[in-house]
Amino acid sequence: MKQQFDVIIVGARVAGSSLAILLGRMGKQVLLLDKASFPSDTLSTHHLSNVHYLEQLGVLDEVEASGLRKIKRMRTYIGDSFVEGPRHSYTLIPRRDHLDHVLLQKATSFPGVELREGYQAVGLLKDEGRVTGVEAVDEKGERHQLRTALVIGADGRNSQVAKWAEAEVYGEHSAVRPVFYGYYQHVRPLMEPTTEIFLNEGRIGFLFPMEPAMDCLGLEILPDEFQEFAKNPHLFEKTFKQFYGMKERLDGAVLQGKIIGTTGVPNFFRQTGGNGWALVGDAGHSKDPSTGLGINDALMQAFQLADAIQSWEEGTDWKEALQAFQKRRDEKLGPGYRLTLDYIQTRRAWTNNEQALFQAMAANPMVWNKVVPHLPGLLKEHSKGIPELYGSAEHEAVNFGFQYS
Repeated sequence: MKQQFDVIIVGARVAGSSLAILLGRMGKQVLLLDKASFPSDTLSTHHLSNVHYLEQLGVLDEVEASGLRKIKRMRTYIGDSFVEGPRHSYTLIPRRDHLDHVLLQKATSFPGVELREGYQAVGLLKDEGRVTGVEAVDEKGERHQLRTALVIGADGRNSQVAKWAEAEVYGEHSAVRPVFYGYYQHVRPLMEPTTEIFLNEGRIGFLFPMEPAMDCLGLEILPDEFQEFAKNPHLFEKTFKQFYGMKERLDGAVLQGKIIGTTGVPNFFRQTGGNGWALVGDAGHSKDPSTGLGINDALMQAFQLADAIQSWEEGTDWKEALQAFQKRRDEKLGPGYRLTLDYIQTRRAWTNNEQALFQAMAANPMVWNKVVPHLPGLLKEHSKGIPELYGSAEHEAVNFGFQYS
């Protein structure tokens, strides 16, 4: 069995398999290692809004072939009222067993890319301070020393590659909110596929349309509620039925599998790499899932790291290539990171007065006639501490005809 490769990628899900596709196109000899077998599910944000990455990888048609609904609207509820609007491009909500499998099938279609499932990386091989490979244990318990010019850690936010390489962590913030989600069949749909966000009593509910008659329901709860929800899974559905319209829409709905939960997701950046190693996906950057950016971030990083490897191959010093990758990554992901932390840390239950007035305003067209002309100024004024919020709204507005003065 082959033991020498150009690149070894530890972790074969979105970040790892996408990178393998790009390296396969470059003619690299790539080994993908993963302790899991595929297809299989994993904890996920599910929300895939930047579908152009899939198109560039050559897998969009196959991902969509499972019947995924194209989501072109977004609705936000506050109590019994809501605001809703179109999105300039569509979003997909794929199950991870399907998405990861499609990406892996594409990656391994290249003659230089090999996948070894059921392989647990147990350490890095080093020579005079440089990482030179990976030691892994297969399903039979046999050890393998696998050599390479470059080890990529695509093994998630609890990355062992990052730990063994002693990757620096910065911009760190502890996990804020526990998260639970489940897949439900036969939830009564809206007229059009719509991402729905429920802001209620300091909690955040999510409804993501997947395939026809299949939805992902998610719930971010308060930190002190985790143990109670973990011990009593029925509380998930009970809580969801308290959201506007959901008691009736869940009548006849059936949970597929079980409710999945975590105490929360840590927030951080890690250095992108070092002597003979690099990180991609959640291994290099992780944040709370409330803004649904995880899959998009992983895909973007795969393209950026592939560019860094190409630059290295063309003669750029590896350290310089890594520094450029880290600078581009942080510039791209920094605004979303700050927005996410601001959003999740400022979430609280609405006061009775706030909710009552919003309910009255939502039902009064004369109010909106007066308010709408002043919304840009109000948003800019109240997002001074997080200017990315106004910037993101303005950027989205351009797609609907907004013109800069």
